[in-house]
Amino acid sequence: MRQALILIFGLLFALFSLSMTGYAVSNEGQYIHFKEMAVTFDGTDAEVALYYDLDMFSRVYVLLLGSYNLQPTLENVLFDFEEVEVVEIGNNHAVLSVKGISRQNSEYYLHDSHSLGATVDVLTLIYPDGSSRRVPYATSTPYTFYGNE
Repeated sequence: MRQALILIFGLLFALFSLSMTGYAVSNEGQYIHFKEMAVTFDGTDAEVALYYDLDMFSRVYVLLLGSYNLQPTLENVLFDFEEVEVVEIGNNHAVLSVKGISRQNSEYYLHDSHSLGATVDVLTLIYPDGSSRRVPYATSTPYTFYGNE
């Protein structure tokens, strides 16, 4: 009986591990749904907070084995950026640091549009002066500029 349980758990683990490495390009049929992404600009860098829902099987998997297996999927959302580092991963949120998200031009910072690896229900851009901009159903970040105040 004990061997059968170990075998079943091993098979479920293997199947889920394979599905966790896939891309989250489409929300349809995926184990993760991105509700919100908040990009807080700071000079040429930014902190990105991702808020997501996991399906039941994924929640159990994360509860049992930890959330570090979500890291490839979270990094894939920001695949179009050069320097992405996962700072924190939780059950329903993650924080990532992105270096060189914008470039400085005189007294302004320019952010070019970048594709996202998944559709995000709401993308919120938070500028250094405290103002913000919301983009519904985002598949890319918009072109924008901001001052460093």
